[in-house]
This record gives sequence, structure tokens and C-alpha cells, in this order.
Amino acid sequence: MRARSPLSLVPAIVLVLAACGSSGPSAPPTEAASPSPGATSAPTTEPSDVGSPLPLPSAPIAEPSVSATVPDLPYDPAKFGFAAKGLRGEVMAFVTTSQVDDALARLDFESVSTIAFFSLEASSSGTIRKDGRWRIWTSAATDELIARAHASGTKVVISLARFSWSPAQTAMSTTLLSTAAARARLAREVADEVVRRGVDGVNVDFEPIPRGEKAAFTDLVRMIRSELDARGPGYQLTFAVVGHFESYDVGAALRPGGADAVYLMGYHYAGTFSTIAHGTAPLGGARYSVGDAIRLLRKVARPEQLIVGVPYYGHLWPTKSGALNAPTAGRGYDVPYEKARLVAKVHPTSYDPAEEVRRVAWRERSCSSCPLHWVQLYFDDPRSLIAKWTEFRRQNLLGTGIWTSAFEGPSGELTAALRDAWMVDR
Repeated sequence: MRARSPLSLVPAIVLVLAACGSSGPSAPPTEAASPSPGATSAPTTEPSDVGSPLPLPSAPIAEPSVSATVPDLPYDPAKFGFAAKGLRGEVMAFVTTSQVDDALARLDFESVSTIAFFSLEASSSGTIRKDGRWRIWTSAATDELIARAHASGTKVVISLARFSWSPAQTAMSTTLLSTAAARARLAREVADEVVRRGVDGVNVDFEPIPRGEKAAFTDLVRMIRSELDARGPGYQLTFAVVGHFESYDVGAALRPGGADAVYLMGYHYAGTFSTIAHGTAPLGGARYSVGDAIRLLRKVARPEQLIVGVPYYGHLWPTKSGALNAPTAGRGYDVPYEKARLVAKVHPTSYDPAEEVRRVAWRERSCSSCPLHWVQLYFDDPRSLIAKWTEFRRQNLLGTGIWTSAFEGPSGELTAALRDAWMVDR
């Protein structure tokens, strides 16, 4: 009996592989084709659960320019609470609106110190959109998620999102950030919602910041801090940055009266835009990496102010050869760990110690009459995640984050690695 094709194990989540006879590497992603929420046709569309909301430009990515001014902000561990749970650092798990039921069924609450509900969207007028995400946020299932999290000592925060990956989205973000009254309204409304829902803070996920609005975003973060503090002590406030983070004034947003920590989205350093196949979250290697971003962030942030997220997904491309870091021959698509591990069971794998990533390469046909062509899948597995978490702990960073726990599926392999890395009694 013919063995089942690895490709048949991976659904065409975003795009099918390039048809046979592809003329070469694809162009960077367009707004219509990218799997990221920033590239959807409607700014209010919920992000895809597969992959990361980070369509970075094609490699090589220039290093962000930062000023070496580390903010003087005392660390308040009570706002995170991981020590009380027996964790070595903050572990922030993102749960999207379509993953609430999965979190209730499979999330290991013991190994997670904060759940970020992803997401509520900020409108251009400074209100929280009352859309499908809002309905899930106010649902009985989310009631149960909050209750179970709190019963286990896990905090819950609102991820307040505003994307600027398309011209339409950028215009809306600019309108919001450039208007002081809209910023103030949004800060009040999200703080009121934190109190109304009985949750523990806010993760501000604006990505990226439109040109000319860096100071306005910092002001928004500080307004949210002020509104939270006015409602009571101990509320957690973080903000997310993309790997190429020069559109943010990270240092200013972390100064006293600002955020408690910055969340580096340590993923989507490769994707549909890539001309070379490689890891979506390279710890090191020849290209701009998560390690590079951490080094640059440490010029403006203390280690205990830095949370670095990791991906529970990878990316698959058609490639021009089976070699490591071969040129891509198409855009490919993101693959959650649940599917990637099945591909790895069908075909032998290798490991890139420079980037710290698992790799699978094989030859496949795009159609019955097409010639064989190379396909490569790069993804993070327990070994690569342990390498990242070991480095984060070596640098005494505040902790890590997961995009997203649901991508693991039922295997429990990544959860076991997470517990080994972050639980004190392991």
C-alpha cells in the first residue's frame, strides 16, 4: 500500500503549494494573500488562528535603530504572580476567540501565569468594537475560562488590538492615535472593561505604529496605566512589539507611569514573504533573529521587563532544492505544531543548530502529471523551544509567551517541555 503523502496531512490553511512549472520565488505577501490579520481585506476581520500576526518585510531585515536609554522602572512581581504559582518566570498564553473551548478542554493552567484573550479591537474613535470578538469575550465560555484561570492562580488580561498592515488599517490607526480625545476614551473604556469583567490587566497589541505616531502610542500606553491605577492597585500592563520594532519608543513606554513589560513577538521572522526557507523564530543564524531583537531591546529595557513569545507553528514552502535554507519557489503556508509533528512522523527530519529549528525536506508532486519538486517545513519542536527558553532564563528575562497553546493539539509534547523549562519543582 502506498504511504500517505506528508502533504495530505497538512490542510491548505492559507495557500496551496505553487503549481508545477513555478517560475521562481514569490513576491512579498500582498494584502489579499497573507495569512496575517494585517493583510485581510477588512480591518475588523479576526486574525487567522494559524501563524502569527506579523507580516515582516522580506529578508534581510535591517536592525532597528534604538537609543541606549534603559528606563528606571522597579519590577513589581505581584503584577504577574508567576512566583506564587511555582514558575521561574512569566508564561503568557494567548487564547484567540476561536480557541476558548480548546483552552477549557486542554490548556495546562498550572504552567501558565497569564492568559491573554486575543482580542478586542480598538476603533478609530477610541471605543472597543462590539463585534463577534466582543460576543465571545462576554460569553459563558469566557466566563468559565476566567473563573478557571483565577482558581488556578492564573491572571487574565485583555489583548487590545489595532493593526496597521494595510493602508485602510493604517488610516484608522492614525486617526485613533493622532486624536487625544480618542486615546483618552480608549484608555478609559478598556480600564472600565477590566474592572467590569474582573480581569487583571491589558496587553496592548498595536502593530506596527503608523509613521509619525510613535509618541502618541507611548501616550496611549501611559493613559491606560493611569486609568488602571485609578481603579485599583496591581493591574498588569504590557505592550507587544514586532521583531522589527523601530516604530515603537520602547524605552519611553516602559518608564515609570508606563507599562510593566514589553512582549516581543519572537516569531514570523519567516513566512510567505521569504525568499529563503528557514525558521519562523530563529534564535541565531545568518539572518536577523530573535536573538538579535532581544539584544537590541536590552538597550532600552531591563531583562525583567522583557517577555519573549515563541511559536507553536512553523512554515512550509516549495523550494528549489532540498538543501538547508534553499531558495523558496512559492509562498507556502503556516502549519500548526499539531500538523507539523505528523509530517515529521512520515518523513525523516534534521535539526539546524544555528537557528535552533526542526526541518523536514522531501520531494512531492503538485499534481499527478507534474514533476517531483522539493518541499521544506521548518517548525519549533520541544528541542528548539527548550533551547529558546534556556536562553531566555540565562538572560534573566521576565519570561515567555505562547502563540498559541491550541496549535499544540492533543500530544502534550510542548506542554511537557514548557513545564520542564519553567516550573520550579521540575
